[in-house]
This record gives sequence, C-alpha cells and structure tokens, in this order.
Amino acid sequence: MSDVYVKYREDLTAHMLEVATGNGLLSGTLLNSPDLDAAWQRFAPSFYGDAVKEFNAYPEYCLACGGYLGMAVAHLWDEDWAKFKDCSYAFFQSDRGFDDMDDFITGNILKEGQLSVQAMQSCSAAAYHFLMKSGTEPGTAEAYRFFLISVEVMYKIGAAIELHRLGYKLEKIN
Repeated sequence: MSDVYVKYREDLTAHMLEVATGNGLLSGTLLNSPDLDAAWQRFAPSFYGDAVKEFNAYPEYCLACGGYLGMAVAHLWDEDWAKFKDCSYAFFQSDRGFDDMDDFITGNILKEGQLSVQAMQSCSAAAYHFLMKSGTEPGTAEAYRFFLISVEVMYKIGAAIELHRLGYKLEKIN
C-alpha cells in the first residue's frame, strides 16, 4: 500500500479516535479483536459494492453503515461468537438490503438506537469531513481508495464503540 494511503489511514484513525473519545464513546483506545478484523475481511467486498453505489447521494449514511456493521459484529462477538462467527453479510440486512441497514442493526441486533444512532451520526459526519478535506479529486482512483479506507476505519470505530459500551477495556498486565 502506498505511503499516502497508509498516512491517510493512520491520520483518519487518530482523528476518529479523538472524535469518539471527545464524545464520550471511547476512552482513548481503539479496542479491537482479530476476530472482528477477520469478519471485516469477509464482509468488505459485499459492503463496498453496496456503499459505492450509494456514496454520491448518501455519503454520510454509507460511512455510518460501516460503523453500524462494526457495532453489530462486536455485539455478536460478545454475545456468542461461536454461533455468529460464520454469518453472512446478508445477516445484517432486512429485505430492503443496504437501504435500511442502520435501522435493521439497531433494532434487531443491538436492540437499542439512541447511543448507536448518535454515535454514528457524529462519527460519520467527522469521517466525511475528513475525507472531503483530504483534497482528492472526486471520481479518481485515489478518491475511491480513500473512501474504502474511510469505510474500514468506520467499521473499526463502530466495533470499538460497541466493545467500550459492553465494558471492554485494555488493562496493563505486569
């Protein structure tokens, strides 16, 4: 991966961690798990296909859905990963598909809406603003790659927010 993409990923991740921590959604640490990263690798091609089609009309929604997916996967990881680890991308959608992924996840998996909706609204707005400030020319290969990176960072932020909400934290072991 090119240095410009690595830097964008690192800078966006740091920015989103700062935003989420400032909003009381995280405690300064990006909580994660190799299981959650592996799930993203499985879901990413299908998610990208859905999100790219809708990005021009609904950019913040597409970014938020990455976060919602991260929250849902983290929730299922905590609930019973043996049961849910092999679920398909379609598991996170209703019959309407990507168009109501947010409502489906908050109502059927997270079973709460207030925290997740507020979290994803603030985070997706911050990620979109960061993406727009990147200076890439719309419609270029670089803009497309930055979008893909932004969605993945949103997935990881969403997962971290849900793990934090569930009480996970990093503790130093001596």
